[in-house]
Amino acid sequence: MPTTFTLIDLAGSIALLLLGTQMAQTGMQRAFGAGLQSLLARSLHDRGRAFIAGMGSAAVLQSGSATGSMTTGLAAEGRVNLVPALAVMLGTNVGATLIVQVLSFDVAAVSPALILVGVLMFRRTSNTRAHDLGRAFIGLGLMLFALHELLDLMTDYEDAPSLRVLLGAASTVPLVDVLLAASLSWAADSNVAAVLLVASLCARNVVPPDTAFALVLGANLGAAIKPVLESAVPDDPASRRLPVGNLLILLIGATLVLGALGPIGRFMVSMDADNGRVVADFHTLFNVVLAVLFLPLLSPYANLLGHLMPALIKVTRGRTARPYLRRTSNVRRECAGRQGQYS
Repeated sequence: MPTTFTLIDLAGSIALLLLGTQMAQTGMQRAFGAGLQSLLARSLHDRGRAFIAGMGSAAVLQSGSATGSMTTGLAAEGRVNLVPALAVMLGTNVGATLIVQVLSFDVAAVSPALILVGVLMFRRTSNTRAHDLGRAFIGLGLMLFALHELLDLMTDYEDAPSLRVLLGAASTVPLVDVLLAASLSWAADSNVAAVLLVASLCARNVVPPDTAFALVLGANLGAAIKPVLESAVPDDPASRRLPVGNLLILLIGATLVLGALGPIGRFMVSMDADNGRVVADFHTLFNVVLAVLFLPLLSPYANLLGHLMPALIKVTRGRTARPYLRRTSNVRRECAGRQGQYS
């Protein structure tokens, strides 16, 4: 019976964390989303400015997925080239880690104040921005409260040994950890919530640091999977270049880190004795290193993506026929034999 109640408490705290994350992201996106989208469109001229814009947007919106969705939409409309769009995604991944860094500190004492201020602002329906910011403050307060409850729950973890067995059963194989966290992050549509949950578990020694690092890798991958499945133009492979490119970068990084997880884990633990903080630091370091490695290589990488996912072009047969799509290579061959049949 105690184990049953502990599982219910654990599930309830996780649900509250996910709800708070969704409210914070929705509120910030409604309050600043339109302005940030215009700012992104103006900043996507070179990879350096695009990287900074993506990082700032993700930090403001409390969500990397929201910034990624806006950038994917701009790329699908042809308003931004692939190289700066990929730079935005790298910046977005780093910006999401800043949120985790802030929330990983013990700031739960301010959660009641955030909820109070949020409710007062949320009731001001005459002011749309104040209403949306109130929603975001309520979400942040709920997130901090949920994290505090998780830590308290894990403090009494020794009283539920069967729960330790249940959560520890999936902690023996790093690849299983990656898949588990990727599923959670994909379902929650937030790697921030998933990483915060992992940091809470590691802070109370529920899972060892190496397992937590593998879970963090999976959380990053899970958040990048959903945009691939929700491309703007399903029949056009070019519309998937940006989300697929971002996912491949994270997949390459996760594969390399998994291969050297032992020494990397020992190095991270030696830097900070606080297991909760070391998870946040690993999350940040992973995405920063990926950005440093891939930013100089974005041009050839974008060319490779272009070859792997060629664009479709619109061709009209006759003057009154309906337009249809052909791959670029096929159109060239048809045009050579039917020069007079295309308008």
